[in-house]
Amino acid sequence: MTVPVRRLVPYVTAYEGEALAYQLIVDPHVEATDGIRLSYADPVGTDWLYGVLWYRQGITQTGRPLWKLVNTPRQRRCMMHMLCQVCGRPAADNDGWIWWLMPEPPGTTGGGLPFTHVPPCCRACIPAARALCPRLRHEAHVYTALAAEPFGVVADLYRPAAGRKVVLVQHAVEVPLDAFRRLDFALATQLLVSLDGLQKAEDGPAS
Repeated sequence: MTVPVRRLVPYVTAYEGEALAYQLIVDPHVEATDGIRLSYADPVGTDWLYGVLWYRQGITQTGRPLWKLVNTPRQRRCMMHMLCQVCGRPAADNDGWIWWLMPEPPGTTGGGLPFTHVPPCCRACIPAARALCPRLRHEAHVYTALAAEPFGVVADLYRPAAGRKVVLVQHAVEVPLDAFRRLDFALATQLLVSLDGLQKAEDGPAS
């Protein structure tokens, strides 16, 4: 009898059972650029980080994996603590180099630094990541970096409407952390980081 092998689910993958109900509204706030900002109808302090409201999502890893979607809290955790997007463990090797596997080269900040929304991928998990992801099978870029710093967010942008309601204006927009007016009405879904000492890993396991 052949026992089926369970497909590896990357750490950052979202699951069906992690969806949470929420209501977005306009709320007065003294630190907002125009005195108002995007909020939840039942806000708590942990809803905001880096001056922006974050998409609410569970971390239970229950239900069906949503292969094309990223779990917001786990993506952010990987970016803040340099954890592998596949296994969830530290992505740096013994020499301190942090490994990345990207489907396309990183973007560039206004100051000329490379940046990305893609979490690190430890060297050991690079072959599995390439095998799992159709985009990476088509094209993959392996890098190492010395360090990473929060640079911005991928976010949905809203504007105030009648009463305290809001209307979606743009979906999945890259917003720097110093764009305060835009951040006031942004719902962040992924953290962007700038990369220090980035270089191609020509001798990496996926090159």
